[in-house]
Amino acid sequence: MPKILFVFCMLLSISGWSQTKTGDTVPPELLTDDSTSWSFSTLSTLRYVNTQPGAYYGTTTSGGGMIANFKFFPNNRYRFQLYVQVNTYGMRTETWTEVEGNVLFTKDDKGQPIFITTAQKGHYRINKNGNMTRRDVTAEELKRQHSGRYLWEKTMMKDDPNHVYFLTVDLKAHPGADANKPGSIDASWITKFHIPVSK
Repeated sequence: MPKILFVFCMLLSISGWSQTKTGDTVPPELLTDDSTSWSFSTLSTLRYVNTQPGAYYGTTTSGGGMIANFKFFPNNRYRFQLYVQVNTYGMRTETWTEVEGNVLFTKDDKGQPIFITTAQKGHYRINKNGNMTRRDVTAEELKRQHSGRYLWEKTMMKDDPNHVYFLTVDLKAHPGADANKPGSIDASWITKFHIPVSK
């Protein structure tokens, strides 16, 4: 009898473990490799003219721009990178932010697809006119600023057959967003990450 009870308990524990184990939740079509990432970028329309005498007199510089990347890996891992460049009169500032951690792809209580990021480590680098500084992202910043919940959809655009798009809406900033409810999502809330179509 004790042997039967022992076997029964072992089977019960194995069964319970297999039911609670989530496995890899990253959809295969969102996985990236060393040479790919889901990217989003903007470029400022402002132009600054160099009026200082010298070799660069009369040249123009963009007001700046930014590029953001999401990379998704097996085993529920992700990396987010953000590069921002801002140019003004006599000042050039570049910032790099990189965080990584766990990601969970699931559905919320409305049944819409979401992913949840839990940032675990990261760093900032800032270059102001050649003066470089670097610091780690604090635990509070990782939790408050770099961990989030996002509504997402993968799609193609009729006017861009060369890229696949990964549309996201930040649910921390827009908790009322509902993909099933017309009018609940403003177009300005949607970030359009993209990646080249696989050949």
